Amino acid sequence: MLCLVYNATGDMIKFHANKDWYGHIGETPYPTEILNGQWGAFLHVQTTSPLPLARSNAAVVYRGLNNAGSECDWLLSWSNPFNREGNKMMQVYTVVRKAGHFDTAWDEMSKGLERNHETTVDTSNGCVSSMTIRNSTSPIVEAILTLEHAEEAKPTTGHAQVSPTVGAITTSEHAEVC
Repeated sequence: MLCLVYNATGDMIKFHANKDWYGHIGETPYPTEILNGQWGAFLHVQTTSPLPLARSNAAVVYRGLNNAGSECDWLLSWSNPFNREGNKMMQVYTVVRKAGHFDTAWDEMSKGLERNHETTVDTSNGCVSSMTIRNSTSPIVEAILTLEHAEEAKPTTGHAQVSPTVGAITTSEHAEVC
C-alpha cells in the first residue's frame, strides 16, 4: 500500500516511532524528516503467509510543533485486509496527542483503528490530522498534518539545508538553500 504524508504544519516533522501489527515497511524506510510543504512517501506491504493473516496493518508516529512551540505527536494508522469479503474493509485512524503519548499506547491505537473507516480526522493541542484511504486493489493512504489557525506565526527550527543523505531536506541554523 502506498502511504503519502503531507506536512502543512509550518515546520519540519520527524519520524518518531512505528508499529507493525501485520505486514512490514517496504525496501525504503519511513521518511525520517518531512519539511513543511513537502510530501513524504513509503510503501507498507502485506505479509504473504499465513493467508488468513495476510494484510497490511500498521501505524507510524511523526513529531512536530504546535503553534505554541510545544511538541506533538501525530499517529497515522491503517488496515488493508487481504480478503475484503463481508465487513472487512480498508480502514484508517489518526490521533494527535502530546509528545510521547503513543510510546506505550499501541493496543489502544489498534482498537481505534478497528472502529474507523475510510476517512478520519482528529484535532488536539492545536494540531490537526486527517487521513483517507482509497478503496481499491492498489490502495493509497493519504494523510495531511497541519495546525489549527495555521496562518498564525509560530516558532521554527532554523533554515532549510540539503542533507547529504538521499537528497533529503533538513534544518540547520548555519546554511540556507537558495
